[in-house]
Amino acid sequence: MFQYSVYVPLLLLVAGISAAAAYYGYAKRDRRGVIWYAGAMASIAAWSLFLGLTVAGTSYQWKLVFFSGFLVSSVSLCSCWFLFAAAYTGHYDRLPRYLPHALLVVPFVYVPATLTNPAHDLVIVNPRLVTENGTVLLAYDAWGPVAWGFVGLTYTLLVTATALLFRKALHSRNVYRKLSLVLGFGGLSMWIGNVITIAGFSPFPHMMIVPLSFLFWGAVGLVIFTSIRFVQMIPINAILARFSSRFDDVLPLARDFVIEEIDSGVMILDADGRIVDINSTGRKMLGLEGRVVGKPVFDVVELEKYWDDYEEGELLDERRDQIWVQASPTEERCYDVNISDIEDKNGDFAGQSVLLYDVTEQKEREEQLRQREEELRQQKQGLEQQKQQLEHQNERLDRFASIVSHDLRNPLNVATGHVELLDAKLDGEHRESVDEMDTAHERMRDIIDDALTLARSGKAITEKEDVDVGSVATEAWENVDTDRATLDHDLDLRLESDRDRLLNVFENLYRNALDHNDGALTIRIGTLADDTGFYVEDDGEGIPEDERDEVLEQGYTTHEEGTGLGLAIVRDIVGAHGWELSIAEGPEGGARFEIECFREPVEVGTATA
Repeated sequence: MFQYSVYVPLLLLVAGISAAAAYYGYAKRDRRGVIWYAGAMASIAAWSLFLGLTVAGTSYQWKLVFFSGFLVSSVSLCSCWFLFAAAYTGHYDRLPRYLPHALLVVPFVYVPATLTNPAHDLVIVNPRLVTENGTVLLAYDAWGPVAWGFVGLTYTLLVTATALLFRKALHSRNVYRKLSLVLGFGGLSMWIGNVITIAGFSPFPHMMIVPLSFLFWGAVGLVIFTSIRFVQMIPINAILARFSSRFDDVLPLARDFVIEEIDSGVMILDADGRIVDINSTGRKMLGLEGRVVGKPVFDVVELEKYWDDYEEGELLDERRDQIWVQASPTEERCYDVNISDIEDKNGDFAGQSVLLYDVTEQKEREEQLRQREEELRQQKQGLEQQKQQLEHQNERLDRFASIVSHDLRNPLNVATGHVELLDAKLDGEHRESVDEMDTAHERMRDIIDDALTLARSGKAITEKEDVDVGSVATEAWENVDTDRATLDHDLDLRLESDRDRLLNVFENLYRNALDHNDGALTIRIGTLADDTGFYVEDDGEGIPEDERDEVLEQGYTTHEEGTGLGLAIVRDIVGAHGWELSIAEGPEGGARFEIECFREPVEVGTATA
């Protein structure tokens, strides 16, 4: 089934070297166009392998199968080489989107056409097995129309790719010029090898002359991907000196692997304003199509659209501006344009470089930031207005407190004094009336005190201190008439609070329990679970569940001598601290007031003085 031929080891060597070059190329596929170079090297490896199998095979059917793979890989090689050249020279984006896929799929037409060739001779005419010098070969009289169609396709691709690479070499410098020439000669050698073979001038069977060039170019590809120094050692500059042009002085160095890869637009103008170089990104940004190199920039770009001070036919001065460009009917893009003068080696003006940076997203972020700043400014303004309103309300409360303290308390003191005089002069017959007047004055004094406390209890708390809640509760107990009650104290907690207002909380809770319960009473104070706050409860009659919200309203009371302000004061002080007040039923059926403080408490003795 298989036979030995002197050509087989050579073909396997080509396949191995090309496969290695394809592997290293694929590893560097993040660079523009390298994936297609790796594909070309892989096609060379497949081409050489299938050709070697065709030569080594002795079965007619197997030779047709291997020959089919050989033809497919030869066309895919030319397709990949063309796509690589287009990407390397900056023309890939101009290709129709369907073209790369079509160039990779079309070669597989060879497979059914070759395998069924004995029925139609469309690929090779009169195929047969012949023996030369003891080796069985696949012979044929001529190429068929399908083969000639693919030959035309491959020649078109190879010639176009070679022209692109040589043109690139003329517009590049240093290592990039050398690399372009190396790649250009690689494509040229493949084309010449095909021509010699098809013309019948090859001394070797089949396409054997081509692997000789593949052996060299596969090795070159391998070396290129492992060391760029190989390219730098080629003495090309002296040979190409005669091709230098006036454009060389303004062409940037390392254009191929830098300028084409960056996301910014780059355009180079000569001293007369003609475009001598522009990358694909710059073309896209400015909406330029077709050939623009060599044309005056003011003929292909409407400069007056972007600069009011532009004079027709003149170059722009060095500047840096931001311009908005209509990228599409529905989209505008903002470009940061930097125009700089270029000087030759003598210091004379030689042209200009134009750099375009797409800053649309940056401008959008800046606009979003401005909108956010405006929202924050409005929020700040709203908060300041609220602050002013609160300050105004506090001022009104202070004026009210002043009225209560002076304008009401003073007349009350005068009335109380007259009652005392009457009490000293009147006899027992009228003493009961005097006592009622004195009781009324005392009630008015309680109302004034509670109203004053209520007015101040809702004010915002601006200063807090570390407070031992237990000691405040004990002090409040001493300030209230608690002769018929006992205090069960189990409160061990420290909080950041306004001490005076916290004192009012305990005083009013104590008074509320005493005012609404008769007889002996036990009041308990303690810490809530997880030390989240504290509670005050009694063993009295308790508060019905349907009245627990109402008792916190101003003026609500069930005691005939109550003011209805005590629990409202507690509610306001708790709210001013940012705490939460709730009413529940105590373990013995009495009222239980729980104050959640929503913070990590400070243990007694751990706070700093």
